[in-house]
Amino acid sequence: MSKVFHPGIHTFSVPAKELTFEYVVHRPSTKKEDPHNLIVVQPPGWGLGSQYLQNGLRGLWAPEDHANTANTSGRTVIFFHSRGTDGSSRALASQMSSMPDFASDLEDLRQHLHLEQYPVLLGHSNGGAIALGYAEMYPSRVGKLVLLDHQLVGLQDKRLLQFEATRMDPRYQDAWDGMLNRRTGSDEEFTESVRGTWPLYFFDPQQYVPELLRDIGDPQGRCDRKLMDSMQMVERLGDVQAETLIIFGREDMICGTGIAERTAKDIRNARLITYGECGHFPWIERKEQTILDIRKFIEKQN
Repeated sequence: MSKVFHPGIHTFSVPAKELTFEYVVHRPSTKKEDPHNLIVVQPPGWGLGSQYLQNGLRGLWAPEDHANTANTSGRTVIFFHSRGTDGSSRALASQMSSMPDFASDLEDLRQHLHLEQYPVLLGHSNGGAIALGYAEMYPSRVGKLVLLDHQLVGLQDKRLLQFEATRMDPRYQDAWDGMLNRRTGSDEEFTESVRGTWPLYFFDPQQYVPELLRDIGDPQGRCDRKLMDSMQMVERLGDVQAETLIIFGREDMICGTGIAERTAKDIRNARLITYGECGHFPWIERKEQTILDIRKFIEKQN
């Protein structure tokens, strides 16, 4: 078995970029390694880290933790930390990175793992934008693509009327107060501002924000920059060859469902699933259904 797939934390260097990258491997303890039985997870590129995904997606490698998937086998799951996130090198201020840069980091990981392609590539939110961007830039390198409430750079759909209406909703008033007074000049101020706005990411913040806070830790700060061609991702959706699953919460006020609908329309082999009474974190507000839908998609034979 190749050591690159051993459970635990790994690092590798890319001298041409003067960067070192970190990734974390989880897999069933009783199962032999099979590179084809692999899911690579791309967290957001702006410093959020992967701990919240490691906690939330545990059912992908430990299906016994989820009643609806108890009869299926676990997969090897790799959580990749792009530049500036978790233990990976952080680019200098003069080297702020955009989606193509993060996507190129994913290509470095593929080469390090000696894979012809990623059997399954999964991304959430801004991590979904990176995974989608990779599938656009390297179409033959992705077998299946899973996008969870993903960002689509160049297209905004925050359902502004719905978002504005939350100002008067007691579930979200503290978050709105924080937004109106937010300061983001330093990493510390940025972290505090993000933590204060988490209620806006949920349909039922009172029930689910505490769970997110237990899982997520503190954002490390921003390291992303805008695309030079702002419509690059939208215009290249048709380049994606991977069979694609898109999961979205209908009440997601951060990345509105118009993003999901546009992505599903322009990718030739895409399926869209939406969950009612669900915001930006479907595996928290619709835990069992999200894991079940992902596993059914991954295990379905083409």
